Amino acid sequence: MPTYIFKCPACGVGFERILRLAEYDSPQQCPECAAVAERQICAPAVRGDYPPYECPVTGRIIEGRRAHEENLKRHGCRVLEPGETSEASRRLRAEDAALEASLDATTESLLASMPTRKLEQLSAELQAGADITIERK
Repeated sequence: MPTYIFKCPACGVGFERILRLAEYDSPQQCPECAAVAERQICAPAVRGDYPPYECPVTGRIIEGRRAHEENLKRHGCRVLEPGETSEASRRLRAEDAALEASLDATTESLLASMPTRKLEQLSAELQAGADITIERK
Protein backbone atom coordinates (compact mmCIF):
# COMPACT_ATOMS: atom_id res chain seq x y z
CA MET A 1 0.00 0.00 0.00
CA PRO A 2 1.23 3.50 -0.73
CA THR A 3 2.54 5.79 1.99
CA TYR A 4 1.29 9.39 1.85
CA ILE A 5 2.73 12.41 3.63
CA PHE A 6 0.39 15.00 5.16
CA LYS A 7 0.90 18.41 6.76
CA CYS A 8 -1.53 20.15 9.05
CA PRO A 9 -2.28 23.75 7.94
CA ALA A 10 -3.42 24.67 11.46
CA CYS A 11 -0.46 23.51 13.62
CA GLY A 12 2.19 22.60 11.01
CA VAL A 13 2.64 18.98 12.13
CA GLY A 14 3.75 16.58 9.41
CA PHE A 15 2.83 12.89 9.46
CA GLU A 16 2.64 9.80 7.26
CA ARG A 17 -0.26 7.47 6.60
CA ILE A 18 -0.40 4.17 4.72
CA LEU A 19 -3.64 4.18 2.75
CA ARG A 20 -5.31 1.87 0.29
CA LEU A 21 -5.96 3.43 -3.09
CA ALA A 22 -9.68 3.45 -2.29
CA GLU A 23 -8.92 5.75 0.70
CA TYR A 24 -6.82 8.17 -1.38
CA ASP A 25 -9.39 11.01 -1.27
CA SER A 26 -10.56 10.47 2.32
CA PRO A 27 -9.75 13.43 4.61
CA GLN A 28 -7.00 12.73 7.15
CA GLN A 29 -7.06 14.35 10.57
CA CYS A 30 -3.96 15.76 12.23
CA PRO A 31 -2.88 13.58 15.19
CA GLU A 32 -2.14 16.75 17.24
CA CYS A 33 -5.09 19.10 16.69
CA ALA A 34 -7.58 16.98 14.66
CA ALA A 35 -7.76 19.55 11.83
CA VAL A 36 -8.01 18.20 8.29
CA ALA A 37 -4.48 17.89 6.89
CA GLU A 38 -3.24 18.52 3.37
CA ARG A 39 -1.59 15.78 1.32
CA GLN A 40 1.97 16.71 0.30
CA ILE A 41 3.73 15.84 -2.95
CA CYS A 42 6.72 13.59 -2.27
CA ALA A 43 9.09 11.34 -4.16
CA PRO A 44 8.18 7.65 -4.33
CA ALA A 45 10.28 5.09 -2.46
CA VAL A 46 12.46 3.10 -4.84
CA ARG A 47 14.02 -0.23 -3.91
CA GLY A 48 17.64 -0.54 -4.93
CA ASP A 49 19.05 -3.68 -6.46
CA TYR A 50 21.17 -6.10 -4.44
CA PRO A 51 24.93 -5.57 -4.70
CA PRO A 52 26.85 -8.55 -6.18
CA TYR A 53 27.88 -11.22 -3.67
CA GLU A 54 29.43 -14.68 -3.67
CA CYS A 55 27.01 -17.55 -3.10
CA PRO A 56 28.14 -19.36 0.07
CA VAL A 57 26.97 -22.70 -1.40
CA THR A 58 28.53 -22.63 -4.89
CA GLY A 59 30.97 -19.70 -4.78
CA ARG A 60 29.28 -18.27 -7.89
CA ILE A 61 28.81 -14.47 -8.11
CA ILE A 62 25.14 -13.49 -7.76
CA GLU A 63 24.11 -10.11 -9.18
CA GLY A 64 20.74 -8.47 -8.63
CA ARG A 65 17.45 -9.17 -6.90
CA ARG A 66 16.10 -11.67 -9.47
CA ALA A 67 19.35 -13.72 -9.47
CA HIS A 68 19.29 -13.65 -5.66
CA GLU A 69 15.73 -15.01 -5.53
CA GLU A 70 16.53 -17.71 -8.11
CA ASN A 71 19.67 -18.72 -6.21
CA LEU A 72 17.73 -19.07 -2.94
CA LYS A 73 15.09 -21.20 -4.69
CA ARG A 74 17.72 -23.36 -6.44
CA HIS A 75 19.34 -24.28 -3.12
CA GLY A 76 16.14 -24.57 -1.08
CA CYS A 77 17.05 -21.53 1.03
CA ARG A 78 15.05 -18.56 2.24
CA VAL A 79 15.67 -14.96 3.31
CA LEU A 80 16.56 -14.75 6.99
CA GLU A 81 14.19 -12.93 9.32
CA PRO A 82 15.54 -9.94 11.29
CA GLY A 83 17.53 -11.18 14.29
CA GLU A 84 17.60 -14.78 13.07
CA THR A 85 21.38 -14.79 12.49
CA SER A 86 22.16 -13.39 15.94
CA GLU A 87 19.70 -15.85 17.54
CA ALA A 88 21.40 -18.77 15.78
CA SER A 89 24.82 -17.53 16.93
CA ARG A 90 23.56 -17.18 20.52
CA ARG A 91 22.08 -20.70 20.43
CA LEU A 92 25.34 -22.13 19.00
CA ARG A 93 27.38 -20.44 21.76
CA ALA A 94 25.02 -21.87 24.39
CA GLU A 95 25.31 -25.38 22.88
CA ASP A 96 29.13 -25.09 22.81
CA ALA A 97 29.16 -23.96 26.44
CA ALA A 98 26.96 -26.92 27.42
CA LEU A 99 29.26 -29.31 25.53
CA GLU A 100 32.34 -27.86 27.25
CA ALA A 101 30.68 -28.25 30.64
CA SER A 102 29.78 -31.85 29.80
CA LEU A 103 33.36 -32.57 28.68
CA ASP A 104 34.72 -31.03 31.89
CA ALA A 105 32.37 -33.13 34.03
CA THR A 106 33.25 -36.32 32.12
CA THR A 107 36.99 -35.60 32.40
CA GLU A 108 36.74 -34.94 36.13
CA SER A 109 34.71 -38.11 36.61
CA LEU A 110 37.27 -40.20 34.70
CA LEU A 111 40.18 -38.65 36.59
CA ALA A 112 38.44 -39.29 39.91
CA SER A 113 37.98 -42.97 39.02
CA MET A 114 41.64 -43.52 37.95
CA PRO A 115 44.01 -45.35 40.24
CA THR A 116 46.69 -43.19 41.88
CA ARG A 117 49.48 -44.84 39.87
CA LYS A 118 47.82 -43.94 36.54
CA LEU A 119 47.20 -40.35 37.71
CA GLU A 120 50.88 -39.96 38.60
CA GLN A 121 51.90 -41.40 35.23
CA LEU A 122 49.52 -39.03 33.37
CA SER A 123 50.83 -36.08 35.36
CA ALA A 124 54.44 -36.99 34.54
CA GLU A 125 53.62 -37.31 30.83
CA LEU A 126 51.92 -33.91 30.77
CA GLN A 127 54.86 -32.28 32.56
CA ALA A 128 57.23 -33.89 30.05
CA GLY A 129 55.35 -32.14 27.20
CA ALA A 130 52.68 -34.61 26.10
CA ASP A 131 49.99 -32.93 24.03
CA ILE A 132 46.27 -33.62 24.48
CA THR A 133 43.73 -32.91 21.77
CA ILE A 134 39.99 -33.34 21.91
CA GLU A 135 38.44 -34.64 18.73
CA ARG A 136 34.72 -34.40 18.05
CA LYS A 137 33.21 -37.31 16.11
